[in-house]
Order: sequence, then structure tokens, then C-alpha cells
Amino acid sequence: MTAGVLGARVVAISDRHAMVPADVLARGDAAAIADAFGAAVARSRAAVVQVRDKDVDGSLLLALARAALAAGARVIVNDRLDVALAAGAHGVHLPERGLAVADARALAPAGFVIGCSRHSADAARAALADGADYVQLGPIFDTPGKGPALGVAALRELPAGRVVAVGGIVSPALAASAFASGAAAVALIRAAWRSGFDPAAFAAGSP
Repeated sequence: MTAGVLGARVVAISDRHAMVPADVLARGDAAAIADAFGAAVARSRAAVVQVRDKDVDGSLLLALARAALAAGARVIVNDRLDVALAAGAHGVHLPERGLAVADARALAPAGFVIGCSRHSADAARAALADGADYVQLGPIFDTPGKGPALGVAALRELPAGRVVAVGGIVSPALAASAFASGAAAVALIRAAWRSGFDPAAFAAGSP
């Protein structure tokens, strides 16, 4: 996967707790949660959103994916190929211990993007050889609870344009370092949902 296929150099990974007001979450109204989620996507101006929420059921995840699509984002659904296909999403992102790339490819339509997470350059290289469109590699920088940082050197070991850097990318300067080392894009969680965040400016090196 290249930045051209992504359509952007920043991938915003969803975090409904940062995107949806606490009172809306507390009510548990799926439609209201999806509406607030979609509004957050629209405010963020994120061109690509990875919808990831490990502790919701499939019906709510589907609603979140559809809300992100309605907000105009290209949507990659984390882990749940069934939800990605039902939503009409642009692709699926497979965790390291998830569905094999080949199995996902057998079920996906033409043009459907299949990416995956890996935590070493060797594993990333193998995933690309297995047919993944891109690999999300990390943590590149220090991230609490995510193990030792790989550093940007790991990005240089992989084909340029097919790697999304993730982990600890909290500033434009760190994003620039990842891009300079061959990353096609950077993936953000907390930073992407802050008020006033501008993904284009972040990717261009502006705070």
C-alpha cells in the first residue's frame, strides 16, 4: 500500500472514548453513539480511519464503520472482516494473531485493501510476501505498555511505501522521522482526536 492508495499520510485509529461524549456512552444508545462517532470523524478531517474497538459487539462496530463512511472517510475495519464487508468498508486490518491474509483475500472483493499489524521487521517482511497490501509496524517509538520501541531503523529494512508506522508518534517531528525512513503513513490514536488537530498539517511537519 502506498500513500496514494491510502489517500493520506495519516491513519486515524478510532477511540470511541475520546470521540464520543461520556454521557452519550453512558446511555448506551447505539444510534446516538454512532452519530457522535461520525461527527468526530467529520471534525477530525481524517481521510483514512481505522475503526478499532475490541470491546463492542459486531452490531455497534458495524454502526461505527458506517458512520465513519458517511462522514466521508476511507474506512479500514480492525480484525472483523465480516463487519468490513457488511459495512462496505474499503478494507480490513488484521491483527498479528488474526485471520491469515490469504484467507481474508479469498473472501474479499477485488480492490479490497488487506493490511495487518506486525511487531518486527522480519514478520512485516513475511506478511508483505504473503500478500498484505500494507503492514502497520510498531511500536516505532516508546509507547506505554507496548514493549520495546523498534526505532525508525526497522522501517528502513522494509520496502518503501508499504509500511504504516505506529506507536508513540505524538509530534510532527516524529512523523517526519518515520516518513524519512520509508513509512508511507503514520497511524495515530490519541493525537488524531484532539480538538483542532489537522492531519494534513501534522503530516507536513506543522504542530
